[in-house]
Amino acid sequence: MLKEVDATRYAYRFDMLIDSAVKQEGVMWNIGWGLTSKCNLECSFCYSITARHAANDIEDFSITKDFIDDNFHLVNSVNYGTGENSLCDVWPRVLMYVNKEFPRVVQGVTTNGYLGELCGNSSRTLEAVVDCLEEVDVSLDFGSKEKHNKFRNNPFVYDWAIKTFELCNKLRKRSTLVFLGTNETLKTSNINSLFELAQKYGSVVRLNLFRPTFGINEQTKKFIPDFEIIQKTLEYICVNYKILKISDPLFSAIFTHGNYPCADPSGVSSVRILPDGSITPSTYLISHEFKKLNIRMKNAFEQLNKEGFKSLIDRSTPEECIGCQYEATCQGGAFDRRYLWYGDFSKKDPYCPFEAGKNINISKLRITEDANFKSIHDGYLPTLFFCN
Repeated sequence: MLKEVDATRYAYRFDMLIDSAVKQEGVMWNIGWGLTSKCNLECSFCYSITARHAANDIEDFSITKDFIDDNFHLVNSVNYGTGENSLCDVWPRVLMYVNKEFPRVVQGVTTNGYLGELCGNSSRTLEAVVDCLEEVDVSLDFGSKEKHNKFRNNPFVYDWAIKTFELCNKLRKRSTLVFLGTNETLKTSNINSLFELAQKYGSVVRLNLFRPTFGINEQTKKFIPDFEIIQKTLEYICVNYKILKISDPLFSAIFTHGNYPCADPSGVSSVRILPDGSITPSTYLISHEFKKLNIRMKNAFEQLNKEGFKSLIDRSTPEECIGCQYEATCQGGAFDRRYLWYGDFSKKDPYCPFEAGKNINISKLRITEDANFKSIHDGYLPTLFFCN
């Protein structure tokens, strides 16, 4: 096993890299990169289940290396997600190569928790984590071990998550407890238990509201949270904990009354790379019509800077939003939700509560600003951050 590491030398690297990266000229991209479709879970709500079953993963490091060499001068940060990247044999090599050749690029990972388990058995992976990762995002949907294991269809996944939090504390790595937002996970009792765990391990709490990535049907409907539940949860967190940031155009606009506007970065400064090398504008817009580019293409990110996804995403504010008091700050809401619900971008966000003749009481939420708060997920996708 790897000898005991001195993690203190990495403690402030995240801040230095972020500060350095944002000073670069031109569009600097934030990437969500899934190097593998492999996963040791069978979650019924999985965003990428269709892609996983039709896996055509790039397993040739030379292709990945060429892409990094050609494009990472235009990259600000990369978070490894989609599949469970700790199951990918080439992942530690990619981490170390990026760290060596492009040391200012911030690297993070989203894991179902297996990362901590693997680091106990693989000195190579542990060394890559120590040297290269600035943030570890750990999925934990329920504070109850029994409920989380059932939700993720694996009897060990809760213990894996706890082990990863413990590893992050040992290595002094920033950690985030990320949970999927459904009507069940947003219950007050579960919110309390998640914040209790986050406090124990010094983690920020992050909420990803469920998206029906492959269509709305009887299977996905049961995971889509109701607006009223989301509002109630945010109000509860605001009173009992702290809201750090709402990086979601609709929820930021209406719940802070436009005081903290947040533009949707999808396809503008943020993209998703799938295991087959496809580059899409969003974590959630991953169907075939959005696979415009591939990492096999020469200088793919220079093409992004020239054209982006303008031909695929209609960024104009929907007509039904014209005249709304939040028109300028919301601009119709999240692109991914509009497309996933309606099949195009002409309609407003499905969570918009404002309808003609309908009185909606929107409470103004208090955002707790923290100058020291930085996350690889801030500016990458519509998400929400909290803390104790």
